[in-house]
Amino acid sequence: MRGKPTEQEEYTSQDWVHRMTGTSDTFLAFGSGRHLCPGRFFASLELKIFMAYLVLNYDVKMAREGMRPPNEWLGPMSEPSTKARVLFRRR
Repeated sequence: MRGKPTEQEEYTSQDWVHRMTGTSDTFLAFGSGRHLCPGRFFASLELKIFMAYLVLNYDVKMAREGMRPPNEWLGPMSEPSTKARVLFRRR
């Protein structure tokens, strides 16, 4: 399954396992075709480990409650604003 499940489709976590490292014409962060990055699985795993560490060891919140700056665009890719301020408090 690709994309969002419809009412007829049942969502399972296995449907999304390879979504970050998969190839797509709309997501080119890891390249495409013969230029596809061989390290994309390693990079994906590193990000997942880092996020798990943050969730387990820190409380995270926006510095200004309810205020999220709009995303910034770099060519065809969108990313969170560099002006956003996030607070991290060790548990």
